[in-house]
Amino acid sequence: MTHPSAPTLRNAALDDAPVITEFLVRLGLVMPAGEGAIAEHWAKLWQDNPALKHHGDSPALGWILEDQDRIVGFFGNIPQVAYYQGKPVIVSSARAWAVDKDYRAHTPALCEAFFGQQNADLVLISSASAPAGKRCLDYGASKLPQAGYGEILYWVVDAFGFLRAGLKKKGRGAVSAFFGGLFASVVLNAQMRIMGRRPYAALGDITPIGVNDIGAEFDGLWQQKLAENPDRLLAARDAQTLKWYFGLSQNAGDTRILCARRDGKLEGYAVLVREDAPKIGLKRLKIADVFVAGDNPDTLNALLAAAYEYAMAKRCHVLELIGLAAPLRGMALGHKPYSRPMATFPFYFKALRDDLKAPLETGDGWTVTAYDGDTALL
Repeated sequence: MTHPSAPTLRNAALDDAPVITEFLVRLGLVMPAGEGAIAEHWAKLWQDNPALKHHGDSPALGWILEDQDRIVGFFGNIPQVAYYQGKPVIVSSARAWAVDKDYRAHTPALCEAFFGQQNADLVLISSASAPAGKRCLDYGASKLPQAGYGEILYWVVDAFGFLRAGLKKKGRGAVSAFFGGLFASVVLNAQMRIMGRRPYAALGDITPIGVNDIGAEFDGLWQQKLAENPDRLLAARDAQTLKWYFGLSQNAGDTRILCARRDGKLEGYAVLVREDAPKIGLKRLKIADVFVAGDNPDTLNALLAAAYEYAMAKRCHVLELIGLAAPLRGMALGHKPYSRPMATFPFYFKALRDDLKAPLETGDGWTVTAYDGDTALL
């Protein structure tokens, strides 16, 4: 048996985009196809990223394991910025972590590079698998302490479509899933009506916009929220950053931002992204972010109700929500969602700046949704 030689570790650069993509596709990750799409994808992450101005002259873009000029491992990085007590926190978010099977013994080199960064204040892994989560703990990271993050809240929009997809996931054939879903949906629909298991609220002034329509009014809301919650870590949500982040997805054209206004002023928004599961026929809408001035319950309730209505209009089967700090999550629970645990807890962090360590060890130090890290980009 021939054993692979010891690979070398080096920093990734934008010029590596084609070979990184080829490597990730070979290991089964879904990546953009075509030279133009590949170049655009990595340029958006590593060149057009508005957080780069906070990361100095040599931002960490990721690390590559190479053996004889061939990539055998990669740990990608998204430079981001958050704010705590009104000051920027330099964040590095893991993206696309993969190692060739024959070189798994050298994974620690990539972990040491990521968790030992010198120019970041905080590192995040927001979409960790079970093995990756164990690696995170081994290198001093902790699970996100925000209560409830490991539970997905969801409202069924189309009972038949939702149940049919669930039966397909369990291995039922098309005919069995169809009739099983049809009969079971009668019971589920009755239960949902009796129990009121959907968001209801007066919608007021709710307007859906596309990613490219995000404008200056979002900057005003961002500044207001910074003043409201100085002791909670907040990922940057200025207009430029929001437009960049939600424009990264290949499905950005389907993303909608529901804007709640009062007397013409933006009071909150909810970002809706599609994440269907075609193999089982599930049409899924996810609330990727919720941001509400003063954590106003009327605003949040209107946004949740509008999100459900939008899911109905788009013929989705289910509306999902993860995250939210305690005040908003408690309000969401008032709309009687179903819940299920995530198969694997995905969110880990390591504070590299001393003054962040104690605050971030408690749930009160965080306001995390799917927007944080790369969760909404999957």
